[in-house]
Amino acid sequence: MESNVDEYDCSVMLTWFMFRPASQSGSSSGSWIFRFSSDNVVQSRLAASHCHYFMADDEDEMLDDKLLSCVNCMRRRWLVDGFECYGLPS
Repeated sequence: MESNVDEYDCSVMLTWFMFRPASQSGSSSGSWIFRFSSDNVVQSRLAASHCHYFMADDEDEMLDDKLLSCVNCMRRRWLVDGFECYGLPS
């Protein structure tokens, strides 16, 4: 499946992430927060399979034994109670 990332509709990711506008997040452009617990690899894998921005992290940073998983993404940043995605456009 070929796609143009510039035309990617991020609304499909709302199944797995909620967008916090800049006024509610520490980011100047807003942030995408994973809706599930960080140990929910099933949802993490599903989200990554729909994401055009996935980039595999270094192997020593990976937590899931399946490569295509948000918890294995270089653009994931850990929070106290989960993680946020820096790959999805704001």
